Amino acid sequence: MPTSDEVDCVADDNCECVFRLRYNISTVDGINNSPDAQDNFTDSTSNAAASPVTQDPVVLVQGDEELAIDTSQFGRTFEDRSYVFGLRPRPDGVGADQRIWNLNVRGKRGNIVETYPATEYDFAPTNLNVRLNDYIHFQWTGCDTNPNGNAGEGQDGTDRSNIVQMESPAKSHPATDKWLEENTPLFDTKALRQRFSYLGQTDCPTYEELLAQNDGNENDADQDVENCFKLNAAPAYFDGGLVQMNHTGQFYYMSTRNNNFSNRDQKGSILVEAVLPTWAIVVVAVGGALFVASLGTAGAMFYARSHPHSGVANVFNKM
Repeated sequence: MPTSDEVDCVADDNCECVFRLRYNISTVDGINNSPDAQDNFTDSTSNAAASPVTQDPVVLVQGDEELAIDTSQFGRTFEDRSYVFGLRPRPDGVGADQRIWNLNVRGKRGNIVETYPATEYDFAPTNLNVRLNDYIHFQWTGCDTNPNGNAGEGQDGTDRSNIVQMESPAKSHPATDKWLEENTPLFDTKALRQRFSYLGQTDCPTYEELLAQNDGNENDADQDVENCFKLNAAPAYFDGGLVQMNHTGQFYYMSTRNNNFSNRDQKGSILVEAVLPTWAIVVVAVGGALFVASLGTAGAMFYARSHPHSGVANVFNKM
């Protein structure tokens, strides 16, 4: 990736880049007999009506003959996906030597059959190991164009993700306020915890109000665009910004929207460790003490050698 020293748009905070993924099958069938490999190459320009081969063509081979040809087995572009992303400068106060990790969401709405060949919802990376004082950039992109009817919670055809801390990986519900007061929280402040759980939704009706405005129909209430519990009022893209990891420990979290069954859940963990583990700190401390002791011994030996009649020399002579 270019830096602000290489392109001005990074420093100006207006860099937009395109990332393109393509799955091609290339072949020399049906092009020509040129010895130049480039002339024989078939790419996306040969798709559709421009294809050099046609379905079950009739050719003249000692009379009219039909060839059994399936053009889907010849060279073509099977997948072509383009994504736009931005390059942003480091925020003020974040030094060039400080590490930043991206935590995103992958997968799509639906069960394992409906999401194939993609995956069900998952955090990426699912298990993230960082050091104390590292930064994590929490951001992900949802969408409003999933096939209607795909399994999932909230407004049909949409996907959304949030983060709430859990007590342990075996749990499937958020940690209580009491537990967070007695234990180390992933997010230091209540305001930050609410931002990651509600994704910035405000002026949210209560569940009783949602039922009242949907004639008591729970399914309609779940689909209501004002239903903040299902994240229906949240935007598809969420940028949680940089969050510095100020406490060591193992932290577990989940998305409350996408946690239907034991085999379809969206959970993750973050392990925050000190720069040196405990055993390494002990080794360094012991090594430092031995180093200081050896320097003192060497200094005493040098003094005794240069002062043969001193008390220090007498100590070494008795050893």
